[in-house]
Amino acid sequence: SGARGLDLQNFGELLHPPMLGDAPAGRQWGTTMDFDPDLPWRDIRGEGYNAHIGPIRFAPLGGNRWCSAVLLDARHINVGGVCHGGMLLSFADVTMGASTFAAGDGHPCATIQMDGHFIAAAKQGQRLVGVATQLRKVRELSFMQCEIWAEGRLVMRASGTWKYLASRAPGASGVGQIV
Repeated sequence: SGARGLDLQNFGELLHPPMLGDAPAGRQWGTTMDFDPDLPWRDIRGEGYNAHIGPIRFAPLGGNRWCSAVLLDARHINVGGVCHGGMLLSFADVTMGASTFAAGDGHPCATIQMDGHFIAAAKQGQRLVGVATQLRKVRELSFMQCEIWAEGRLVMRASGTWKYLASRAPGASGVGQIV
């Protein structure tokens, strides 16, 4: 059994409310995720693939939670006219990876396992907002959970495991660092 008596394998409800503070009158946190321009957003520095899917913005939510955002454009859309599943998986990976990096005080990390569950479609012009939660940190491993929202609609849930690396690989450029 997980947080607040919910089964961690049953994603019927959010385990953590996605925003800080009290919900506005008539609204309950955890029912939608809207982009909050007042968060302390920073860029995730990217080259190569990260630059191709971004720019991606990143902000702490407090405690063990972080948020990321990206605006969907034509390069993210598949032939069916909706966001490509690979883009959603990549965005979840970057969101949870950057969160693991932040939780580890900037220590390099790598994805070693990840699962994703598609729930709804996102469309061009919508902003994806990802909320990642570090569920547990054990020695060199970080266990993460992420929800991806588009215009207040839940479109994906993902989870994974990241390994903190002994050090940055020789010659690594620091791609993916939060600046």
